[in-house]
Amino acid sequence: MSIKKSDAKQKIQRLRLELEKHRHLYYTLDSPTISDSSYDSLFTELQKLEEEFPELDNPMSPTHRVGGDILSEFSKVVHEVPQWSFDNVFDYGELNQWQEKMMRLLEKSDVNKTPTYVAELKIDGLKVVLTYKDGVLVRAATRGDGKVGEDISVNIKTVRSIPTFLSEPVSMTVIGEAWISRSQLSLINKQREENGESLYANTRNLAAGTLRQLDSSVARSRNIQIFVYDIEDYEGVETQVEELEILKKFGFQVNKESMFCKNLEDVEKFYNKWVKYRDSKEYGVDGVVIKVNEKELCDRLGFTAKAPRFGVAYKFPAEEVTTQVKNISLQVGRTGVITPVAELLPVLIYGSVVSRATLHNEDEVERLGLRVGDTVIVRKAGDVIPEIVEVIMSLRPKKTETFSMPKYCPSCGTLLSKKIDGKDISVAVYCLNKSCPAKEYQRFVYFVSKKAFNIEGLGGKTIELFLSLGIIKSIPDIFKLKKTDIVDLEGFGEKSADKLVNSIKEARTVSLSRFIYSMGINHVGEETSKDIARAFKGIQELREASAEDIVKVFGIGEKSANKVSEWFNDKKNQKMLDELLRHVTIVEDQKPTSGDKFAGMTFVLTGSLSQMSRDQTKEAIQDRGGKVSGSVSKKTTYLIVGENPGSKLSEAQANNVAILDEPSFLKLIANL
Repeated sequence: MSIKKSDAKQKIQRLRLELEKHRHLYYTLDSPTISDSSYDSLFTELQKLEEEFPELDNPMSPTHRVGGDILSEFSKVVHEVPQWSFDNVFDYGELNQWQEKMMRLLEKSDVNKTPTYVAELKIDGLKVVLTYKDGVLVRAATRGDGKVGEDISVNIKTVRSIPTFLSEPVSMTVIGEAWISRSQLSLINKQREENGESLYANTRNLAAGTLRQLDSSVARSRNIQIFVYDIEDYEGVETQVEELEILKKFGFQVNKESMFCKNLEDVEKFYNKWVKYRDSKEYGVDGVVIKVNEKELCDRLGFTAKAPRFGVAYKFPAEEVTTQVKNISLQVGRTGVITPVAELLPVLIYGSVVSRATLHNEDEVERLGLRVGDTVIVRKAGDVIPEIVEVIMSLRPKKTETFSMPKYCPSCGTLLSKKIDGKDISVAVYCLNKSCPAKEYQRFVYFVSKKAFNIEGLGGKTIELFLSLGIIKSIPDIFKLKKTDIVDLEGFGEKSADKLVNSIKEARTVSLSRFIYSMGINHVGEETSKDIARAFKGIQELREASAEDIVKVFGIGEKSANKVSEWFNDKKNQKMLDELLRHVTIVEDQKPTSGDKFAGMTFVLTGSLSQMSRDQTKEAIQDRGGKVSGSVSKKTTYLIVGENPGSKLSEAQANNVAILDEPSFLKLIANL
């Protein structure tokens, strides 16, 4: 996206001020208000603007600085060797560019040797600098601004993993990363919450706050760990591999998860492994650090003003990033609810490109204070729909306008209104026109979705095409489709037409729970559909059931029971169902085959599972009489944790809920 120089100048000034504010909060006060990945997004945006407009660059820009300020309560320490931070790359293409640039520099130095690498986990902790004289620890300091740090010697001496005396009378400086475990973070935050104190954001934040306490008894009471990874002022080391071994020999704690790599392909394998297992450790990991293994080449490559040229941080996909809102559009749902949607400048988040984020309703837009043109923080964890977390007000352009919901449906022009259900009035506004084209489209999409009739090849674009051509007008029409109806349409051919017709044929037999779910009845989701299906022998018995009969089903509330009864008593729905039953067979759900060993237990899932899909895991629980919930509470029996878990993990820890990883869960069901 091109930008005028005058606009770039304003944006650069605002970004510098915003980054400076967050740098101070993060490094100096240990009280971050945005995630590391959101900070990285702003930092990268500033870097790109400064590269595009070099005349606007400034040596005092945050892009040329390292670390944070020095707190006045601590003695200042001038580092004998400047403390650098690594430049970041975010994908394999950028990693290749880093290597190519490095190789060009080596060629200019008349070096023809191809480097090898060492890949190490990038620990999300507080950098500490340990100085030894004649084998004795004489000082420990924070990185500070890279030149001057804070003396934290008293607190570091409480860390059991750090030797105060070495086995040899050597003088050297050792660099490491301090951290505190996730489980201890959870316990400390729980206590602080009870005391009405502010919470630590993450394990790095806790470690930093602990080591920068003026009272060393606080540091002594907490189990601080330090992984070391670098030696300075120590002669005779030829490789990074050797350096790590020397550190182990002297009794330092070295992270065992490192790998010698012959090339970048090996680095990528290491990276891909730890993307999956990034949350499997008690310490925070936010990427992989890649260093040239040969010290001779490292010396030749040297440093830029800010970072070493011989190493780079390969960051993991972000869960939170910053981007810009281009527009706010409106989406009409199958129930008629009107949802505002933020159209975003496309951004890579959690491994996928995101260009839209739901805003839920007008109240949410108002709470955020969102306007078109705003720079925002967007969050996406695992499969969760992207959402806007916060607007960065200081980066708001001039002359932006507040958003207000329209009075009429953007699809059919019907006057919008709020729903009244007893004494409750909805927050959202709805289109109540039963024939609204947008609502009809969404009903079709929902009907063919994976958890409903699961008709492969009949996605949103195909449904839109079929509706526009009049090939389908009602749900039963799907099962009347023939190959001749679709083979000549745009995007289709012999094979794709055959595939779709076969998918429709395979979907003609469906379980009662899937059928209930496919109708998109309000307050009736996947779990409720299964509970109802287990209680009734078939579709006919359910059709004849009253709301009083349905509410007797365990786990079904009055609202859900009323909605199901209303749906089956609606004459339009009855007519559609009669026609649908001429084409499909609705069968009873399979009864649990594994007994009721999980009866009375409630499970919650978080993260990605590798050996079983989420649906398979849910079925395994339900087949044993257990319930699956979407949220953690004190009533939760187990939290099943996969890769990249979200906030449910910390919620479970705070509520003392038993936690199972995937192998433990598989072992549990195997032993029943």
